[in-house]
Amino acid sequence: MNTLIGYDLVPEAKIVDSALRACRRLNDLASAIRNLEAVKDKAGPHKEIYPYLIQELQPTLSELGISTPEQLGMDKL
Repeated sequence: MNTLIGYDLVPEAKIVDSALRACRRLNDLASAIRNLEAVKDKAGPHKEIYPYLIQELQPTLSELGISTPEQLGMDKL
């Protein structure tokens, strides 16, 4: 995922989905949330990309019990 974030693109929802599932398999919630933060950062000024990704990932987030950074209040820091 680190290499992907280094590229000049925002990863597709299915790639982020796979990364979240891998984090959950390793029981690493911090990395899952960090991946979501990195995707939000990569979306940058394109404000419509991140909400779309969260919408696409919502079933996976619910299934895995992962909260978004916004749900945790991390966007206000």
